[in-house]
Amino acid sequence: MKTLEDVQQSESRSGATLDEILRRSVYAQLPSRFYGMLQLCLPLAAQCWSWGWHRTAGWLMVASAFGLWALAQQQIDGYADAGDDRPLNGPRLGMAWRGARRMGGLVGSLTALALLLEGFAQVMAVVFKCPGCSG
Repeated sequence: MKTLEDVQQSESRSGATLDEILRRSVYAQLPSRFYGMLQLCLPLAAQCWSWGWHRTAGWLMVASAFGLWALAQQQIDGYADAGDDRPLNGPRLGMAWRGARRMGGLVGSLTALALLLEGFAQVMAVVFKCPGCSG
């Protein structure tokens, strides 16, 4: 037996395009998962740094920075599965969240780029090591 809510949901699903459905599900699920990484990765990055595992700490810092970006994105746009587009409470709060989003994306991207370049340099040092070179 179908309820009224099931019928309304099926009607709303039939009118949505694939792009709308995918965008809505991604915006609803990914920010909350990145936020979980923010909570887990930041303390773990500090611990890995203290153990001397600097690359691992760097990658955990990248995950944490993107978690901050996702949290700010969710605060700016609202929750995608809520169905209502709510504006932020004030212009200063909006500027603060936009700044946090910008800084989280910038720190995460630049740290990831630096770690990728460093890893590439390490691989190239092993591949092209000349026999007469010391070191």
